[in-house]
Amino acid sequence: MDSKFQPPCKYFLRDEVVIHNDESSAWVIVHGIVIDITPLFSAVVRKCALKKTLQWLLAFAGKDLSLFFHNNELTPIERTNRNGERVPVFVPCLERNPATRLCWYRDPGLVIGRITFHPCPVKIINTLTFHATEMIVCYEDTIGDVREKYLRYNDNAKQYEWRKDLSEGSEDGQLQMDKTLTENGYQVNLRSPVPVIWIFYILPPGTTDTTDDTCYASGKCNPVSGQPALDGSEPIRTATPK
Repeated sequence: MDSKFQPPCKYFLRDEVVIHNDESSAWVIVHGIVIDITPLFSAVVRKCALKKTLQWLLAFAGKDLSLFFHNNELTPIERTNRNGERVPVFVPCLERNPATRLCWYRDPGLVIGRITFHPCPVKIINTLTFHATEMIVCYEDTIGDVREKYLRYNDNAKQYEWRKDLSEGSEDGQLQMDKTLTENGYQVNLRSPVPVIWIFYILPPGTTDTTDDTCYASGKCNPVSGQPALDGSEPIRTATPK
């Protein structure tokens, strides 16, 4: 792999990389590229401790190693040793993936993505429970990606309609799951408000809606408080999943 290699189109927060810091899952960052170096520790069955260079590399798992590489390149910075030989300043750069015999930073099979251009806060409001969840996602994430990350908070997230507004059921305002926040019309910068996503529970086929239809049929219920709306706005119907 050279500096022109294009890593997979998957993006990560730095906070997602830092937790991969042991032999079972070890990631590092080099100039924004995320590299999974786990195979260097797991490919060989050992009967003794890791050799020193691998111990050194493991100590940097979850960290950014860019300072050991030339600017915007995947070429290690070198020095001259006592024997007059040119060697990497960061000696673990000599280590190779046992499966391919390629140096770990030049092996395209170990590259899993890039660090996001910009971490984006987002607030997801569940109109069934009225619970708000605040998350940090990647600028490049689609709404579908955000939904996948939201599954850790609500494992039934795919049963919801994802919207930019409160007009349940209308096509206008329904988020496009294959588009990013900005592509869906949100302003994402340091001065803009936190993007808010409204999610509406969709009843599975054959499920009975137990909501009080009288209140909602009149169009006078406030979607959050359940009290009569003062502005005559469209009601939001929520239902209890069975």
